[in-house]
Amino acid sequence: MLSCKRSQLSAEELATAEKFMNSYIEEQWTSAKLQFNPWAYSRAEKQGILLAIFKTTHVLAVLELSPSDMLDFCLDIESLYNDVPYHSFNHAVDVVVKLYYVLSDLQA
Repeated sequence: MLSCKRSQLSAEELATAEKFMNSYIEEQWTSAKLQFNPWAYSRAEKQGILLAIFKTTHVLAVLELSPSDMLDFCLDIESLYNDVPYHSFNHAVDVVVKLYYVLSDLQA
């Protein structure tokens, strides 16, 4: 079960993030690809998508981090972004998802 050190997400949001972490790649990746729209997802869903990518690419294992530790890191990064139309956390999520697509589906 996911947890946050500084209670940045509610229990419901944590459950949503965990659900997305455990199912996003298998269930929804085929429709995402280059058409991925981070603005269509809630904050918790975006965090879960990031965790799914980090889990699938073994980033968590290499860095010896739990999903909860990575979630805390991602939430800290999110808090540093300004609320602007383009260079925002949504843009960062969009870049990570599209980079994952290029590296995995296109085998770059």
